[in-house]
Parts: sequence; structure tokens; C-alpha cells
Amino acid sequence: MKTKGKCLGALAVIIACSLNAYSDAASAREAFLKQQAYNEMQRVSGQIDVLQTNLGELSARVARLESGNSNAEIDALKAEIASLKATNAELRNKMNAMREEIVRDLTGKISTMQSTLQRNIAASAPRQSASASTGPHREYEVQPGDTLSLIAAAFKTTVSKIKEMNNLKSDNIRVGQKLKLPM
Repeated sequence: MKTKGKCLGALAVIIACSLNAYSDAASAREAFLKQQAYNEMQRVSGQIDVLQTNLGELSARVARLESGNSNAEIDALKAEIASLKATNAELRNKMNAMREEIVRDLTGKISTMQSTLQRNIAASAPRQSASASTGPHREYEVQPGDTLSLIAAAFKTTVSKIKEMNNLKSDNIRVGQKLKLPM
């Protein structure tokens, strides 16, 4: 009987401790939720203050515009708008001039590259030969600034034909490389 009473007493202590722990956890959670609600209320209150300030500023601006002095402000705003439009037009003109200059510069560089390529083609004495796998062809040594597309245009052929004749997997070529070109 004494053991049964001791067990019941221990059980009562365990239950009481559990209830206290649960109560403490519930209190902690409740305190946390209260703190979150307070923080949210502070944030919303701050936003309301900002909105009220903005509303006050807008009301003051409307009052100024509605007052007798609004013509001067309107004239000042119109002058500022006209100035901004003029600046915008000036910037657009400068941009177009720069674009034209870039096109002229690139056109000149492309022309120079094509001339260099033509000179290199003319200077290199193409050797003509025939082989069973490629058919009649001539050899060309790649010069600085050459690309497959420039070489193809100069020899009136296609990049894919040059790549096929030379077993090239990409468009990459190097200076000094010998290429077979169709006749």
C-alpha cells in the first residue's frame, strides 16, 4: 500500500511538473505572439505616419497651385519641361552622330581588312592540285586578320565547303595554316 501511495505521489509530481512546463511553454508562445503583434503594430503605425506626412505635403502643393500664385509656378514648370525636351533632343542628336561615326569607322575597318585579304590572296601564289578526296583545289595560307567568311567571299565559295574540304569542325583557323580551296 505504501508503494502504491508513493507511486501515486510521484505521478502527481510528474503531472504537476508537466502542467507547469506546458504552462511555461504556452506563456512563452503567448509572449512571443504578443511581441510580434506589437512589432507589426509599430510598423503599421510608422507607415501611417509617412502616409500622413505625404498627404500633408500633397495638400500644401495643391493649395499652392490653387492659389493666385499658381501661374508663376505653372510657368516655371513649363519652362523646366521645355528645357528637359531640349536636352533630350540634344542627347538624341549626339547619339545619332555617334552611331554614324561608329558605322563609318567600322565600314573603313572592314574595307581595310578586305583589301588586306585581297592583297594576301594575290601575293600568295596558290598552288593548284587535285586529290581523289577533295577534287581540284588550290592551297591558301591563312594570313593575319583572315576569317573563313572573308576567305570564302574572296574565293567565291562557302564557309561550309572550305570546312568540308579541310575537315574542320569549327570556324577557328590560325595564321600560317594551309587551307584547301575549291577551284
